[in-house]
Amino acid sequence: MYFDTALWPLQQSIYQRLSTDAKVMDEVTDVFDSVPENQPYPYVVIGEPSTIPFDTKNTFGEELSIVIHVWSDYEGKKEAYEILNACQKALAYKLELSGFKILKTERLGMQVFDDIDPRIKHGVLRMKYTVKNI
Repeated sequence: MYFDTALWPLQQSIYQRLSTDAKVMDEVTDVFDSVPENQPYPYVVIGEPSTIPFDTKNTFGEELSIVIHVWSDYEGKKEAYEILNACQKALAYKLELSGFKILKTERLGMQVFDDIDPRIKHGVLRMKYTVKNI
């Protein structure tokens, strides 16, 4: 039986939520799927998605994990923490997906580490969404 994945609708919804959230946009220059060359810091990138089936006898669904990346050139990790917190708050309330229903939203964790360029801090927020086709 055929069903659609929610990967693209989820990414669109996350982008819409983050790019219109006042707190997030107060903290960053923009939100991206693909970062333009010479983009000023700080910014957010909607990163790598993955999906595994979440099917029942009579419904099709999936567990979608997605990584939100934060890039900062602030000295220290404070700015990355603040941006991650703003993203986490923006994604805490229910997203709307056309053709799908979100059953559950989970935070899988956060991390901030030094990039290969020691001036850059890289923050990561991992989210998981359990959805079903409607």
